Amino acid sequence: MASGFFTILDDIAALMDDVAINAKLATKKTAGILGDDLAVNAEKAKSPNF
Repeated sequence: MASGFFTILDDIAALMDDVAINAKLATKKTAGILGDDLAVNAEKAKSPNF
């Protein structure tokens, strides 16, 4: 009985590790996209098109 409980806990820990890895990857991608957007907006603000 106890080994089944620990197996479930191990599965939950593995799932949480996967969630943490995916969250870290998503954060890096989001930061890259935001950085690109900021650079584009700064370039537009610097050189107006008349």
